[in-house]
Amino acid sequence: MVLKFLRMGIVIFSIATLFMVPILIPINVIGQLKSEGLNLLTIGNVSDVPRTWAHVILAFFFTVGLIYYTFRETRAYLVLRREYLMSPEFAESVVARSLFVPSIPKDVHNIEDLARIFNRFPGGVRRIWINRDLKDLPDDVEDRDKKVHSLETAITKTILSTYKYNNKKGIQPENGSDTEVLIPQELRPTHRVSSLPIGLPFVGRKVDSIDYYHEEIQSLNKKILEKQHLATNYECLSSAFIEFNQQIAAHMAAQTLIHSKELQMAPRYIEIAPTDIIWENMNIQSFSRLLRRMFSLSFTTVIIIFWAIPVVFVQGISTLESLSKLLPFLEAVQDLGPTVVGIIQGILPAAALAILVALVPIIFSMLSKLEGIPRKSFVELSVLHKFFFFQFVDVVLVSTVAGGIFNVLPDLTKNPASIINLLAEKLPRASTFFITYVMLQATNSAAQNLLQLVPYILSFVMPIFNTTPRDIYHQKRQCPTVNLGTLIPTHSVIFVLGIEYSTIAPLILPFVLLFFCFHYFVLLYQFMHVYERPYETGGRGFPRAIRHVYIGMFTWQITMIGLFAVRGNKAIGQLVVMIILLVAGCFSLALYDKAFKPLFKFLPIQCMPSKDVQRIKENAVAAGDVHRLDTNDDDKRVLFQTTSNRSDTNSFGDGASVLSRDNLSIDAFRYRTTLHDELKKEAKISEEENDEEEVKVMTDTARRLYETESYLHPSVCRNQPTVWIPEDTMGIAKQELSQLKSLGIISSTHYANARPNDKGKPKVTIDEENVIMENKGIPGERPSAAQLSDVNDFVRVVIDNYNFIDALGTVA
Repeated sequence: MVLKFLRMGIVIFSIATLFMVPILIPINVIGQLKSEGLNLLTIGNVSDVPRTWAHVILAFFFTVGLIYYTFRETRAYLVLRREYLMSPEFAESVVARSLFVPSIPKDVHNIEDLARIFNRFPGGVRRIWINRDLKDLPDDVEDRDKKVHSLETAITKTILSTYKYNNKKGIQPENGSDTEVLIPQELRPTHRVSSLPIGLPFVGRKVDSIDYYHEEIQSLNKKILEKQHLATNYECLSSAFIEFNQQIAAHMAAQTLIHSKELQMAPRYIEIAPTDIIWENMNIQSFSRLLRRMFSLSFTTVIIIFWAIPVVFVQGISTLESLSKLLPFLEAVQDLGPTVVGIIQGILPAAALAILVALVPIIFSMLSKLEGIPRKSFVELSVLHKFFFFQFVDVVLVSTVAGGIFNVLPDLTKNPASIINLLAEKLPRASTFFITYVMLQATNSAAQNLLQLVPYILSFVMPIFNTTPRDIYHQKRQCPTVNLGTLIPTHSVIFVLGIEYSTIAPLILPFVLLFFCFHYFVLLYQFMHVYERPYETGGRGFPRAIRHVYIGMFTWQITMIGLFAVRGNKAIGQLVVMIILLVAGCFSLALYDKAFKPLFKFLPIQCMPSKDVQRIKENAVAAGDVHRLDTNDDDKRVLFQTTSNRSDTNSFGDGASVLSRDNLSIDAFRYRTTLHDELKKEAKISEEENDEEEVKVMTDTARRLYETESYLHPSVCRNQPTVWIPEDTMGIAKQELSQLKSLGIISSTHYANARPNDKGKPKVTIDEENVIMENKGIPGERPSAAQLSDVNDFVRVVIDNYNFIDALGTVA
């Protein structure tokens, strides 16, 4: 949808450039005022008012075209969105059927009551995850991960140091010798341990790093395992994830009024991928979320207002001649020559403004997360709006007004009564700044995006610091990500500038077209070959970008109204037409919201597959409803059945009932333990009998385990990361593996080696073909239940892992 928005810009501004540039520029120039520089090409150069009818007529067609095209592209987007939501890969995933419910009252905050409430929807409830306060378990898991990485680093560096030491001494050790003999004492890594949050030199007791991390990881494994066993005993948070048997049920439950008390069990979210969850925001009440949002918006407003000060200063530089009349000491700058002054006035302000703008998204991201938004993707969408309005106010409005004011200030000091005529004449002069700004964004921004200079430099620098197999794996496996919250506003603000100055300074149109053409082809390549998204928004940023287009259209229409208003009675007709266009634009946006807004969020019942409709009918018949069911009333009948009637109905897609089925199958925390026990038994039978049918049974159980772990906090499911060290010819890694195994620490040397190169310098390498190209990953570590595409890898690792029981992790 980002590419579709760029294509939309290409089409609109291609047509605008084709008609407006050859028509308006001659009208603005020939036989009119003799303004300086590029201002000669703007509407401010027109003294013959009847000529402005050309601007009005083109404004009419441009407004109609914008409205038509936004409606047309939105309909196309909704078709794509429905195809995505109903695609087999997504529709059959746990994400498609799941609902996040916050602010759950204590009186219904249990498995039985939640199942009874949500079982009223078609197909009923399959699984419930009640979020819990895990206290320090996530911190312990994070601490263990760090210590595993530290141990890997210590062992790998020891192996490399020993290679160098033996090569220098001419020692040729035999493989399999005792570790203490192989590693000289002076090469064993050490570090200091203290209670301070930051390690300081010569502070704390000195310990042997390898032995220390052995003890720490062993202790943390026991502590974490005990806490993971007790996960169901932790205090419940005020939120839960509900998985339904049918996708349409999640959409219906998200739209239905659930609780009688205000701000309870709302707002609900659907289609949250596990990788998209912000776990810290799982216990925020709706009222608290409202207060947080008010604070966030207030602080955002303050930032936007006060950031205008440096923006005004930057814009003042672009009108150096006018500014120097107010500040005489700046006259010396004009003596530097036309080339230097041209650079200062043209390129420097645009570059400075780009730097100022780049600092803001970090603050907006923190504020959006503080609001209590439970999804990372929605934090991006929140930043998208904030960042756009920041650019719209500080880049478009403030820069426009500042440019005009600086141009007219010297004359205003002489004749204050001439403000109306001066603004009408000189306000369009601010377009010169935006032409250079758009040109800079079109060329420099696109080139930087394509070049990826920083990642390119880091690709040479990071291998120097990446010594362990895990470091090398992450460097080669992970792709850059792109933040839609900052990417889309940079496009939509250029869209706004193109609309704003389309009839005022048409010279900007070719540069806007150039911007969209360059960025389209650059991002087409980047999305195909460079960028990777850890979660999917379903194109939810597109309608927000369309709203920005309407904001730009309103701003342009109001500006045109102002330009005609200051011309007095001479432009009454033009003024009336532009007011009519503004009213028509507002009506179009209201119609747009009324027609499309619900479709952006939810899947229509009309699109529900016929097999699901048949399943609802069968459930209603099984419930004793022998009346003929009309298709349009199926969901209403199921939705409004009473709890008592539902208690004996087959609400599940597989024919099971909430109350007749073991509650463990609904409570994801407890059901996960059951699945682990089943996998143990099936793995033992499969190992003894080598039965293909039993492998299929295990595969099915592993898939259910994947779904069951989807919305558990990662720390509950997180196994000890495999201590992945490179195999060496000296036997250090071999003996280290033996020691780690005796301590119950999972470790491996699979696909990693440490060997001297042709020059005798030792180097760590990994088998990229297996761990990256074939996506086997780090040995012994299964993918988390996160992305849709991980399910097959998850099942494969669980089934094929050599150390199967240990890989299951939390169940002894």
